[in-house]
Amino acid sequence: MSFLNKVVIITGAGSGIGEGTAVHFATLSANLSLIDKNGESLHKVAEKCGSLSQTKVLEFHADVSNDEEIKQAVDNTMKEFGKIDVVVNCAGIIAYRGILDSDLLSVFDKVISVNLRSMVAMTHFAAPALIESKGCVVNISSVMARMVSKGSLPYNVSKAAVAHFTKNAAYDLAEKGVRVNSILPGPVETNILLSAGNTNEENDKLWELFATAVPLQHNINACEIAEMVAYLASDKAKSITGAEFVVDSGMILSGMPNAPK
Repeated sequence: MSFLNKVVIITGAGSGIGEGTAVHFATLSANLSLIDKNGESLHKVAEKCGSLSQTKVLEFHADVSNDEEIKQAVDNTMKEFGKIDVVVNCAGIIAYRGILDSDLLSVFDKVISVNLRSMVAMTHFAAPALIESKGCVVNISSVMARMVSKGSLPYNVSKAAVAHFTKNAAYDLAEKGVRVNSILPGPVETNILLSAGNTNEENDKLWELFATAVPLQHNINACEIAEMVAYLASDKAKSITGAEFVVDSGMILSGMPNAPK
């Protein structure tokens, strides 16, 4: 599989699934437009991608919850490369709030802005270029789109919305030759839990819990998700749109494990 001369935009590219996806596409010779709020992390990923092949890498230190910054990244990508073939919406945050928490609404708005609205905005702004290239969009949702857990209402709702947004966008864009699909990962070992306020000890305990609780008895590596992204972005998936792909080590089968005390 090769993405030589293809242009791929990835949000949330500075860490986690976004980083793994950027690195994987670099090995497949794609030109990259990488977006992240953390400029330092983003630069490290961009340098790594550039060292793996003759890939040309653009860096955009941007907040995906800001429409203008997303539009600027899309516009600058078009100026540099003249086209966009693939959009990968990876940016996401998690926040622990339930329906009774006093600050639920403000936290909910923030999570929805990053996890859902940014995907809508990116897809909207990139759509004309994708129509021209007959390209595709891959959205990173979560297995929590199909499950519930206590105290994670904003995240879970946002990811369920991503899955449904994907289907609606796929239907709108199908007649234009643009495909839109989503991936629903289970426990992927990234730093997202640390960014939610977990300590290193809490983080380690949770990953250990997930690894022993899911039926396949192992967590998921970001590279596994990246490989699925690349497949869905390739011509091998030319007849797939509006679909959800669960990569969760069987978590849906066994349910969400209780967090350690």
